[in-house]
Amino acid sequence: MGLVSDVENYPRFISLISALRVTKTTQVTDSHKRFEAEAVVAYKFISETFRSVVEVKTDAREIVVKKADKGGAVKSLINNWKFYELSDGSTLVDFDVDVRLKAFPLEMLARDKFDMVAEKIMSMFIDYAGETLEIVGDNSLDLEAEIQRLGLTKPLTS
Repeated sequence: MGLVSDVENYPRFISLISALRVTKTTQVTDSHKRFEAEAVVAYKFISETFRSVVEVKTDAREIVVKKADKGGAVKSLINNWKFYELSDGSTLVDFDVDVRLKAFPLEMLARDKFDMVAEKIMSMFIDYAGETLEIVGDNSLDLEAEIQRLGLTKPLTS
């Protein structure tokens, strides 16, 4: 969770983010922190600055990111991270993102690219985690059995 919630480091390993700063941090409870982050996202010839609200819920092992204001080209953004501890000490990460753009023609042009970009971003997280975190776990772990043990019904992709 620490790697994902440390948003100020995103420009180091996510090539689509050229700058990021955290503003307005609130400690809601001992295990729930909320902050706003302002990011500059650049993709090909498009550069957009937008603010998001990040909810880090340590006890629930989840991080939720939503668009903070009404400005910019992004109509809505919701990004959910859920972390499940596996029996071998490793962590299963469930990540989903839903982005909607204000301009319908741009939304239609970009819709098929969103999945590709989300996969690219997740790949950057995985690479960065491999460089900065200790590898734990057992390669022979039965992931399907772990998913059942956790009571997850949603299909997770690797």
